[in-house]
Parts: sequence; C-alpha cells; structure tokens
Amino acid sequence: MESNTGFDEPALWMDYAQRHGFKPVKAVKVPRCPNCSAAPRRPVWGQYVYYSTLIHLLECEHCSLVWADAHIDPEIIRRHFEGAYKGDAYFRESRNAVFEHLVAVIDSLAPRSARILDIGGARGDLMATVAARRPDVRPAVHDLSKTATDWASEHFGLATLTGDANTLAAHSEQYDVVVLSDVLYYEPNLKVLWSALSRLIRPGGSIVIRVPNRVPFIRLGQIWFHLTHTGVRRILQDNVPFYNPEHIFVFRRPFLRDWLKSIGLKRVDFVPAPLLTSAKWSAAQSAVFKLASIVSYFSRHTLVLTPSMLVIGTGRSPNGVGVDV
Repeated sequence: MESNTGFDEPALWMDYAQRHGFKPVKAVKVPRCPNCSAAPRRPVWGQYVYYSTLIHLLECEHCSLVWADAHIDPEIIRRHFEGAYKGDAYFRESRNAVFEHLVAVIDSLAPRSARILDIGGARGDLMATVAARRPDVRPAVHDLSKTATDWASEHFGLATLTGDANTLAAHSEQYDVVVLSDVLYYEPNLKVLWSALSRLIRPGGSIVIRVPNRVPFIRLGQIWFHLTHTGVRRILQDNVPFYNPEHIFVFRRPFLRDWLKSIGLKRVDFVPAPLLTSAKWSAAQSAVFKLASIVSYFSRHTLVLTPSMLVIGTGRSPNGVGVDV
C-alpha cells in the first residue's frame, strides 16, 4: 500500500486491499495536463481503483482535457491488451452495427483509390470490411499489439504498422482518411500522437474518431456519489459511475473541436454512433440510434444522445494551419 500509487492514507485501505488481492504495481503520477502542462482545476471528477492503483480524474484549467492522474506501467498495459482482444463473435456480431456505420462514413469520405489508416485497428476487421465495400481503396492497420497486426496481415492481407505513438510519429506516409475508433482515450503520449496525426493526414484529408459521449453522466454520477456518501466512504471511493477504468482520458467536445481545428481541419461534426449489438436488444438499439440520428440532424449536430459519438473532421488545409470551424 505504501509503494503503490495514490494511497495517501494507506491504513484506511488495508481491508479493501486484502479483499481485492492487491499486488505491487508500478505507475507514474501525472499531476499536470498531458496536453498543455497546465495545472488541474478543482474539484476532481472522482477516483477509482485499477490494477491496485488509486487514480483520480482531473480536469485541465486551461484546455479542458480530463485525464487520469496515474498511468500504469506500460508493460502491464501491453500484456493486458494482448490478452484482451476478442474473438470473431465480438468483431463480427457485437461490433457489427458499429462497423456498418463506420464503413458508411469512411466510404463517404474516401476519394477514389484513397489510402486509409486505422490507428488502433486491432485485427483489421474494420479495414477488411471497408476493402470489401471499396476494392479501390488501400487500407492499412496500425496497432500496439503484434498479435493483432499479424492477424490483420495473415487473415486479411492488409498492410500493417506495429508500435506505439512514436512509431506513428516516425511513419512518413500520408493518408486520405485516418480512423481512430475507440482508441484515442488509451494513448498516454497525446502530444506525440497529435504531432503524428498532423503529418499523417493529407491536405484535403479527413479524420474519423469514435469516443464515449458520457461526460454529463459522469458528472451527475459524481455529484450523486457526494450527495449520498460522507466521511470515510468518500475517501474509499473505488469507481466513477459511467466511466471505464481502462480509459486514461475523457474528451469533451470543445477540446476535440479545438484540437482538430489546430491541425487544419476545416469542418468538425459530432454525430451519434451506434451501440454495441446485443442479440436480445438489437431492434431497440437500432430504433434508439435512428431516433438519435434524427434529433442530431434537426439540431444541426448540437444534440448527440448516444453513449458514443463520431467526431468527423474534414477538409484539412494544405498548410495544416487551423481555420474557423
């Protein structure tokens, strides 16, 4: 308890640690904003326990990024994701609606013979689906996991790139469409990734980002927690409602809009994204997505009511200089 990160009052956590089988875990504290290095504003967005580490959600007082103030040892995270990749049922069934939607968006953005890069693309299932719909495009898959990129190469014949954000930063090729689907909130080296993306997207190119859309629920959940808990129970908070502890960032719409503007995207839209497919609730989920899409359209993309959303940046300026969005 004294060596693991975050436990300023370890005596209060001893019983909890024994019940949950705590182990020694290396983690690095992140006290200042990973994007702009500014100090966090108060109060925190809550705290949670992950890999025997107590982590707080902090909000930057300057750029509004919300981040986890401790990053688990990269080797532990690498092993976690090597073992976390799902099988065919997950990619072909649970993510079917997600893939169909992303493929339609990518198809609408990609010019003839477009080059497409899927960052964090796992086994390549999304890019294989894109290639089946658009045989003219040239898709490539990037992932941290060599197991995943080997699968993409061997099973789908896709071009691959394996490594972290530094690998992307050293990659010299450019793409008409860059996709980051459910991956941006895992990347600890945001500044390196931002720099890489500013070079990876061709002039006139586009970016498609899929991220959670749960900021109001996280904030309301934390308010409710404080209203219903006092004293030691607050100190022992071990989860943040509506927040996935695997994620190390919460992205608010103004932050994403400003960042995409800064690398020259002329237009940024926020649109609803489908839910993961459940056989039992597929009809209801489809109806919810259709309703959310109608609401989004008539509100000029102001209202996005689904738990996840797509952030679509288009028309990158030739010199990469930001313009009004």
